[in-house]
Amino acid sequence: MVKNLAIALGFLITAYFISSSENLKIILSGIAIFLIGMYFMENGFKLFSGGALENILKRFTSNLFKAITTGFLATSIVQSSSLITVIVISFLSVELLTLAQGIGIVFGSNLGSTTTAWIVSSVGLKIKISAYAMPMLIFGVVLRFFKNNTYKGLGNVLLGLGFIFLGISYMKDGFDTLKDSIDLAQFSLPGIKGIILYILIGAVATIVIQSSSATMAIIITALSAGNIIYINALALAIGANIGTTVTAIIGSFASNENGKRLAFAHLIFNVITALVAVIFIYSLKDFVDYLAPLFGIGAESFSMKLALFHTIFNLLGIIIVAPFINIIVNLAKRIIKKKVAKSSKPKYLLKSNIEIPNSSLLSLKKECINLYENCQRAMLHALNLHSTKLKTKEDLQKQLMDEIRKSNTNIDEIYQTNLKLLYSEIIQYSSFAQEHMTSSQHKVASNFKKSATLIIEVLKDTRDVQKNLDFYLKSKNEYIKKEYNNLREELGNLFIDINGLNNENLSELDKITQIEVIKSTLNKNDLSNSETIDTLIRTQKIKASMATSLINDSATVYSIQKKLVEVAMILFIEDELLKEIGEENNASK
Repeated sequence: MVKNLAIALGFLITAYFISSSENLKIILSGIAIFLIGMYFMENGFKLFSGGALENILKRFTSNLFKAITTGFLATSIVQSSSLITVIVISFLSVELLTLAQGIGIVFGSNLGSTTTAWIVSSVGLKIKISAYAMPMLIFGVVLRFFKNNTYKGLGNVLLGLGFIFLGISYMKDGFDTLKDSIDLAQFSLPGIKGIILYILIGAVATIVIQSSSATMAIIITALSAGNIIYINALALAIGANIGTTVTAIIGSFASNENGKRLAFAHLIFNVITALVAVIFIYSLKDFVDYLAPLFGIGAESFSMKLALFHTIFNLLGIIIVAPFINIIVNLAKRIIKKKVAKSSKPKYLLKSNIEIPNSSLLSLKKECINLYENCQRAMLHALNLHSTKLKTKEDLQKQLMDEIRKSNTNIDEIYQTNLKLLYSEIIQYSSFAQEHMTSSQHKVASNFKKSATLIIEVLKDTRDVQKNLDFYLKSKNEYIKKEYNNLREELGNLFIDINGLNNENLSELDKITQIEVIKSTLNKNDLSNSETIDTLIRTQKIKASMATSLINDSATVYSIQKKLVEVAMILFIEDELLKEIGEENNASK
């Protein structure tokens, strides 16, 4: 109640100050419109790229230079370092990128974000930019009505650009008229005190606005109108770089330890870059003055000089920090340690991935594999096989020869306390993630949901077999004991074969061939079991009650095996579907 009243009071006070000054109203409206534009741009590129942006970030990061270059180009195009950072965090969470690759992309993204300053200073201040905004807004709204995600995404991009241009125009007009009534430059402090003060102002402004691009647009328009002096504008730009790290830190809260490590590396990079810029601010200013004529920048074009300064000190930061990237990675891993998740807690289903289709699909796939591995451990313990040692068929034979001990594994308890929650999380996550997916992506997500359901069915089927298995493995009748041992051996062999498919070094063709071999073996085992049971009944080597149990349990084990093979095909072979999504979307454009 108190919180709500405080929020309401805050809005009323803000509304009073805005309404009391026409110039302030125009400036704040410009900032608000600019931020709306950034929001539409981000969402537009998510839809418009159809996964292409994610594929670019994934493929062109094999070394540090490529990672930095990719981060720079991607951010320059989409005009949002926060979008690139969110995608990188989502890729780190599903282990699609290494931490070093992710850090390289973010370093490049920092440099790419400086293109906003160039756009505002070179285009936004020299021409009536609002004239270009109107057609973009009109076409953007029209395209938004299309059902196709590509057109809808393009509409969002145009709306975003239109709003950004309109916001810059409003801010420029507001600062131009504000100069006639209030000269903010008169409050500037000389020397290092003024620099530190404006760095703090720039950092706080970026933290509040949550966009360094918006802060830079404000700084440039204020500088062009003469509301602040050039040296203080440089300090504000440094502060904006520091403030933008808070956005990454906030975004990492919903991520796993790798997302937090990335935010930590981003903080180190920006702090070091800022320190270098502050220490050498006057030298960098002189260097910019020297370079400006070479770029066709006039002596009095302080806005474009600011853009050049912003680019130079970010580039300098990359040159200084990049050679130590491995040290930063090790430091981040030492400070932010990996947490061992409980089997009932999802490892990969991060909320930050839901709105990024390819990342959410990879999250689902990884979590389904996690569910399968937990289910496998429970099943092997229920079969009196030690899963941690069961890696080869020699291990299996040795364990089958060991003395049979009563299993203490309660599959019902494991399902209720651990796997049921994990299964429900997968289904729920998939339902939310599918809202942002194309029809092709829907199909892949549905397959993953199906695999999770099959895994749970397998666990419940094992529960039905476990009671008779425990009972007959202690029987004095060697024939029935041997048959139930055969069932254990068949399941153990199948797990070894399926686990062999989870190997990145195997080609898709090798995996498909292996699956066909597994299917053939299953059919032979099923026929062999039927013939063996018939022979045992005819020769009266087992009782009728034993035969009935064995027939039912053999059928259940065969059903378990078929379901496990289907799970293996979805999780370990159909990876190509994820690649086909990007190709299909590109073909539809």
